[in-house]
Amino acid sequence: MSGSSVGLALMRADDVPIIARWNQDLEFTARLATPGEAHTLEMRQEAYNKNSRMKPDSAEFAVIELSTGRLVGFGGLFDISRALVATMFVGIGEASVRRRGYGTEASRLICEYGFFFHNLHSIKVEVHAYNDAARRVYERLGFKLVGRLRGANMLNNRRYDEIIMDLLRSELELRHAARFRCLENGG
Repeated sequence: MSGSSVGLALMRADDVPIIARWNQDLEFTARLATPGEAHTLEMRQEAYNKNSRMKPDSAEFAVIELSTGRLVGFGGLFDISRALVATMFVGIGEASVRRRGYGTEASRLICEYGFFFHNLHSIKVEVHAYNDAARRVYERLGFKLVGRLRGANMLNNRRYDEIIMDLLRSELELRHAARFRCLENGG
């Protein structure tokens, strides 16, 4: 699925070293909800082997910059339940392309994928209170605050809330998935 600047693709084995490099950037991992955690190439290879296939309860994607074809991030859905609820994750790993709207567009594409192809009722995100950029992305897409776990995260000996937000299928116009509507009519 493609937007105007980024698209979603399946992960490839040669993406693993790039993702391992991103996961050694401590600012990036702190924003992804794993402060202070760094991953080796072997750890990322193991994660790729475990998560690279589509499963009924999850979908993981590479985020590709359309103008260059290069991998700039990743994201997906996990914990897809029988109640048609899922949790989304997104990370733009290439620091040089952050703050260009790629995270917003990738998040929208993942939501549209989940709502159209998995018939999800809602998608949830969990954001550390110190990650204002991610919270603004989700608010722009229409996610609403549903709760917070007070003091659930620590960074630099300070406690931060875990903010829980969700988006209902009825709250998002499917702009990019609309091109797949012909499938509904057998066309």
